[in-house]
Amino acid sequence: MTYSLNFISVELALVLGALLILMAAVFGAGRKTLGFAALATVMIAIFRLPATMPPGYPVFDGMLVSDTFGYGMRLFILLTVAMVVLMSLAYAWPQDEDMGEFYFFILVATVALNLAACAGNLAMVYLAVETLSIVSYVLAGYFKRDILSTEAGVKYFLFGALSTGLMLYGISLAYGLFGTLDMSFIGSRIAAGDAHGPALVVAAVLILAGLAFKASLVPFHMWVADVYEGAPWPVAAFLSVTSKALGFVLLARIFFSNAVVAVPFWSGVAPVIAILTMTIGNLAAFHQNSVKRMLAFSSVAQAGYIFAAMALGQAGLSTAFFYIAIYAFMNMGAFAAAAFLSPADAQLEAYRGLGRRAPVMAFLFSVFLLSLAGLPPLAGFMAKFFVISAAVEARDYILAGAVVLNSILGFFYYLKVIKAMYFDDETSVRECLVPWLGYLLVGGCAWGVIFLAIHPQAILDILALMFV
Repeated sequence: MTYSLNFISVELALVLGALLILMAAVFGAGRKTLGFAALATVMIAIFRLPATMPPGYPVFDGMLVSDTFGYGMRLFILLTVAMVVLMSLAYAWPQDEDMGEFYFFILVATVALNLAACAGNLAMVYLAVETLSIVSYVLAGYFKRDILSTEAGVKYFLFGALSTGLMLYGISLAYGLFGTLDMSFIGSRIAAGDAHGPALVVAAVLILAGLAFKASLVPFHMWVADVYEGAPWPVAAFLSVTSKALGFVLLARIFFSNAVVAVPFWSGVAPVIAILTMTIGNLAAFHQNSVKRMLAFSSVAQAGYIFAAMALGQAGLSTAFFYIAIYAFMNMGAFAAAAFLSPADAQLEAYRGLGRRAPVMAFLFSVFLLSLAGLPPLAGFMAKFFVISAAVEARDYILAGAVVLNSILGFFYYLKVIKAMYFDDETSVRECLVPWLGYLLVGGCAWGVIFLAIHPQAILDILALMFV
């Protein structure tokens, strides 16, 4: 019990910080004070994280797993949440909302994300995902007087309820088959060949459907554009990076680490989902006139590239998480730069001429867009190159070709935004003032994109430790 409490001390610190921030808001603390308090809470959690090691001990009778993979993903989650909090501090909020509630929900969501990343039991998977989903519905509809934001929250709730129901039904089938929800026990039974047949495949498909919603994989991607468009920019960034990563973390936990589902069906279904996700995401993004919606569909396409690596099986798992690490810098930077350049109006026309009015931020935004497109020598190119190489090594040439063709297609809509910033005439004379915190965040993400392009081995070495 002592080790279990020590293990969750990171999450306990987050909960305590969330409650203190909520109380401080009641007594009239300012927006900046609350934001820096939330950032300090996340940093305390990061510094506390090493004390939760070493791995290998059972936590709360196996409900949580103490391993290097969970440790690495908890660190990833905390770092990306810190970037979201920093973005919210620099963002020019168009409505005067209660920021105490916002930071409270962000920290609660972080707790749910951390617990899901270390889940060793399907019951814990469900509880963590459902907690995150409920908080995300509130965050998506955070602008209570904005009809688009309210609509985003309702749509997210409806799609989320459906996907969670499917996943819960799959979990109940797994319990009926094995008499337990412990993933290591279920995995050992499957590895020994004690379980097979259509019931296991149905359970696997239903669980995959629930996780595909979080990862925004086709056909569970329909909510993405409307929810991102109505949500505040920091929430959209959180959903597109941190929350999306959770879907892939749980896919790795359930489908790979513990072999909860049968592998044979994976090789037939996963490549098709990956190709459809990247293709539909790119085609939808191509026709968008809203930069926010374009980035939303772009994130769907990026999820397709990540899942393409996962579709290759165990051999592509480290490649998928290498892509996720680079994607976090690219997409967080792109959402932040787009928000700072035009916080209220996300239409493409609002970005015309910003290359002359805000040259530094527009240049950094262009770097992220070109990296998302896969232009060498940026980190996005390295991520796609690794996926293509893994597909070629696995002799899946159709999947490799699909990644290449979709990468070419993505160039067109990314370049459309760059053209508007540098070659189109200005349509507005408004000032484009970016606070220093905004430059700190976007500059840090740009540094990450460039550094990982030059030193990809830095991430690969970490991943080698995570997947021991």
